[in-house]
Amino acid sequence: MKSYLSLIPISAKVRKRQNRMTMLCIIISVLLVTAIFSMADMGIRMEKKRVTEEHGSWHIMLKEPTEKQIDQIAQRTDVAAVSHYDALNVDLSADYTIQGKTCVIAGGDHSILTEIYEDLTEGQYPVKENEILLSNGAKELLSVNIGDVITMHTPAGDFDYRISGFGGDVTITTDADVVGTFLSWDSFQSLAKAEESRLEPVCFVRFNENINIRRAISELRQTYGFTDEILSENTALLGITGFSSDSYIMGNYLIAVILFVLVLAAGVFMIAGSLNSRTAERTQFFGMLRCIGASRTQVMHIVRLEALYWCKTAVPVGVAAGIAGTWILCALLRFGAGAEFVQIPLFEISGVGIISGIIVGVLTVLLSSISPARRAAAVSPVAAVTGNFYENGNASRPVRKNFLKIETALGIHHAVSSRKNLLLMTGSFALSIIMILSFSVLVQWVNMALTPLRPWAPDVFYSSPDNLCEIEKSFVNQVENQPYVKRAFGRMYQSLPAEYEGKSGQIDLISYEEDQFRWAAEDLIAGDISDVAEGNGVLTVYDKSNSLKVGDTIWLEQTELTVAGVLEDSPFDTTDQPIVICSERMFTDITGEDAYAVLDVQLSSKASEQNVNELHALSDGHYDFYDRMAQNKDTQNTYFMFCLFVYGFLAVITLITVIHTVNSISMSVSARTKQYGVMRAVGMDDLQIKKMISMETATYTIFGLFAGCGLGLPLHYFFYTQMITDYWGTQWQLPSASVAGILALLVIVSLLAPFLPAKRICNMPITATINEL
Repeated sequence: MKSYLSLIPISAKVRKRQNRMTMLCIIISVLLVTAIFSMADMGIRMEKKRVTEEHGSWHIMLKEPTEKQIDQIAQRTDVAAVSHYDALNVDLSADYTIQGKTCVIAGGDHSILTEIYEDLTEGQYPVKENEILLSNGAKELLSVNIGDVITMHTPAGDFDYRISGFGGDVTITTDADVVGTFLSWDSFQSLAKAEESRLEPVCFVRFNENINIRRAISELRQTYGFTDEILSENTALLGITGFSSDSYIMGNYLIAVILFVLVLAAGVFMIAGSLNSRTAERTQFFGMLRCIGASRTQVMHIVRLEALYWCKTAVPVGVAAGIAGTWILCALLRFGAGAEFVQIPLFEISGVGIISGIIVGVLTVLLSSISPARRAAAVSPVAAVTGNFYENGNASRPVRKNFLKIETALGIHHAVSSRKNLLLMTGSFALSIIMILSFSVLVQWVNMALTPLRPWAPDVFYSSPDNLCEIEKSFVNQVENQPYVKRAFGRMYQSLPAEYEGKSGQIDLISYEEDQFRWAAEDLIAGDISDVAEGNGVLTVYDKSNSLKVGDTIWLEQTELTVAGVLEDSPFDTTDQPIVICSERMFTDITGEDAYAVLDVQLSSKASEQNVNELHALSDGHYDFYDRMAQNKDTQNTYFMFCLFVYGFLAVITLITVIHTVNSISMSVSARTKQYGVMRAVGMDDLQIKKMISMETATYTIFGLFAGCGLGLPLHYFFYTQMITDYWGTQWQLPSASVAGILALLVIVSLLAPFLPAKRICNMPITATINEL
């Protein structure tokens, strides 16, 4: 043996069974960090790809900038692409046709099809003035190919163009019955001039990668005085890249950081507790090293390098397990969650995840070994020879029995005698509780975010083409009488002028029937819903733009409405106009309408595609028909996948808590093996030993429960407010179910954790426990 450090691999072989739990703690910590960062990386890749396909790669859009401003912005070193864009006949109201089909004419620079949007499917950009690019749908609709000449009929006359390519599903139109066309910017301007149309061009700007986009946007605002009316942001893309100015998105980033810190802290406490217990178990070994000449510095090096020696195996295993876990999760999302995750990468490796796992694993072990290393170095040679080990080298004060039995008092004393060990054990319990409370908010968020899972979600629905009340109740009865229809319920709709809160504006008045009022009662966050169904008062839906509250009055032309309740959610898309819900009778009295604008239909579980086609045929072209069965199924799968991940993560946290508690109690008992032997030698029986160990565990549990709930509940309130209340308006309530579950878990752990260590001590001969080194 050349040095004391040579003892590390020898000790690792001799104590392989004792080190197994510490290795498992390091592996779990590295696995979690690797998987979390890898999944975050894969999620960002997926979202970025989806966002760029749907919303484009532009970061800001400028409304009617000057040509001088566009030229100056294009010359900036942090700008990757700039493009003009404008369109004619967007509302399809003018006489623009090709082969008798209504058309939309868009115009822009080359970069809008290649760098702003990836929207060029076939052929090339229309460079010449007589060239045109058609939408992909137009290729089939008109039966044309690249190189064909088409004639566009406009109010100013006919224009001939040669087809240069196809694409533009995003930049032009996706309407199957409309011909989308795209011209070069110069050609578009010439056409608009001939049509005497006023241009309202916009300019898309895409910044370079790896720059501070938020700072670049601020510089443009300051330099050119761009206001919010002129400069708008691609919030979807900026949000996924971390540069959004939206408070809700930035708040969720803060939540993600806090959750990561909690996971990291849990790993530190878990490993530190294990190392601390391992050091306590080998106190006499380190003292004997001091007896044969090892310095305090050498002992500290042994403890730290021994921890790193475990990393040699544990970190690669944890990283590999994290990568494998990421692949499994990505596959589950892609093939089990539906269309929303079809773009998530499969079997790709995240460099960020691997590096994070390695760095966090090594740093966690180094940080966790600081305290045990100092503790080991503080052991004196005299203590090793005499076998007297006390905290800080001083004998502990005698344990006072008071009204407690001696085994109970000793158990509490063992738990609180070492402040560091008490902090680690309590911190481990508290962090587990905090993480369970924090991640439970995600389940509630998923329940709120996936609206098709709500009880009112239709499988198919009919809609009046112009949002008019045209769906007769006789048609509703016809639909409801079909054997595969579970329920059919309609809503009347009308936008009305109104006065409320001292201002004039429009409201969306919507009727509910009996089933919808029953479902709405579950979403009531303020007021009373009981009388609204009878025609007394109305409901409104919470939204950041809707400030109506219970007791407010809405004045219409011939009547006034009183807000009786506020809902947190509804089946309707949010608008700038307050949503006001009333009974069908009140709606008819106000508007005179008695037919529905929308008819929702829920089908039985045995309904087939043939049944959906039959319902479609019933409309006979009078109403628009929409099929949501596939979308609902995808959303249901997504919901189950999210719940699987969240509950799976909570299960991992629970497993960490159980493993760490059992490991720490086991090592704590092992470190006091000689003390227990002496107690048994002077007359303490096995039952008293078991009670003493159980009371030590119970003390850790009680301290951890109070600390975890004391810190976890405020954090739960913050997460809930940020993720749910600020968006849907639902007020926070004490998560009594989660707290009860945590309490049950802690009781079970505190009862089971001492069982094996106590049994091991009681089965050992007294002479073996006294002579144990």
